[in-house]
Amino acid sequence: MEAPPGGAGRQPTRALFIQVLVGLVANLAAVAPGMNLGYSAVALPAMKISDNITEEEASWIASLASIATPIGCLVSGPLLDRWGRKVALFAVNVPATAGWLLLATSPDLTQVYAGRLLTGLSTGMASVPATVYVAETSHQSIRGMLVTWPSIFMALGILLVYLLGYCFPTQWRLVAGLSATFPILSALFSCFLPESPVWLANRGMHEKAQKNLRFLRGTAARHDIDAFVVQTAPKSIPLRAILEPQIWKPLLIMNLFFFFQQFAGVFVVVFYAIDIAAEAGVEANGYLVTVLIGLTRLVVTVGISYASKHYGRRPLAVISGAGMTLCMGVLAGYLLLRHLGEVGEFPLLPAVCLVLFIFTSTVGFLTLPWAMIGEVFPSRVRGLAGGSTTCLAYLFSFAIVKTYPQMKHAMQSHGVFGFYGAMSLLGTLFVYFFLPETYGKTLEEVEEGFARRRPQEDISMAIKP
Repeated sequence: MEAPPGGAGRQPTRALFIQVLVGLVANLAAVAPGMNLGYSAVALPAMKISDNITEEEASWIASLASIATPIGCLVSGPLLDRWGRKVALFAVNVPATAGWLLLATSPDLTQVYAGRLLTGLSTGMASVPATVYVAETSHQSIRGMLVTWPSIFMALGILLVYLLGYCFPTQWRLVAGLSATFPILSALFSCFLPESPVWLANRGMHEKAQKNLRFLRGTAARHDIDAFVVQTAPKSIPLRAILEPQIWKPLLIMNLFFFFQQFAGVFVVVFYAIDIAAEAGVEANGYLVTVLIGLTRLVVTVGISYASKHYGRRPLAVISGAGMTLCMGVLAGYLLLRHLGEVGEFPLLPAVCLVLFIFTSTVGFLTLPWAMIGEVFPSRVRGLAGGSTTCLAYLFSFAIVKTYPQMKHAMQSHGVFGFYGAMSLLGTLFVYFFLPETYGKTLEEVEEGFARRRPQEDISMAIKP
């Protein structure tokens, strides 16, 4: 079993406050990884001027973090399952702090590469723990909102590093040094978090699980505690377990969701924000454009946190994919016609398309896969399955980020944006037909839904209103 039943009852105000508070603290671990995602966008223009780096070196600086990120994802699984959710949250901050300090003091490219590898490692380690922890400690009445918070704090980190880049456009080392303060604070605060009751009970520590659950849910949740402790027991994970439908189905669905997320160019815009804006023909201060992009992403992510609680996952995913397809299609068409000399200059159109692409991608494709990791996998494999899924997601990310300069030269800007539009369309069709709805369900009900449906029922259940 997954989480305590008790889904129907109202939670005491004090219990909700505690669940929100621990969710905030847990998600502080996602700020520095978010800053890592946006750092190359603000650092590369300065490095090209002050350090005379080549385009090839710039592509490595941008993508090296994505090489280490899958390793971090694989590390996070064993940390979560063997040592606990709390230890995993603390561990995220160790390579993050070291990486940012290496970047802040780097005398040459070798140390820059090392710093990017370490910050990338921390991004991978942060991809699962906060979502899993929040899903296991929050009541289902607010879980749909709280599991989107890792994306909010990632978006906050991106905005913060964009703001630092805007304030210190030529001082990329100073930006890295200031970024190091966030993982240090996160590590300190994580020491005060209660361990997940789900993990404790699965390790046979029922008394401690009962104590922590009472702290999180309040004394009114006594019947929840009893059911939780009795029903949750340690389980072995044989290799053949992957053949169970409640494991292989969400694995397949989530990996495909991440595939379309990455190849639709969502992270390319984050990593190359200033260059992307210039390629699209945006005539404005590049650093200001990054701030607008980061602010848009943060505001929309906060809105999605509320919307997920009321409207579910699938509608938002479909709206997101359709919007992304439209934005990239219009931008690619405009750039192609301009390249052919068929239309004149419309400086505002590329900017509007990019901002709307950020807006619509954040509505679903950017945020929902990360949120659903904490919901769709059984607790006994949640760390391992989540880690392996995000590992593959960041391998996709490395591939698309590293090849962006080559794609740009081979296909020109209109071809690249057209490719992103085509992948957005395919992703929209995928989520419409195959993405399950987890809104309003306990973690146990989500798992049972995968287990009891026959394959031919999956499509009909997916498209059911």
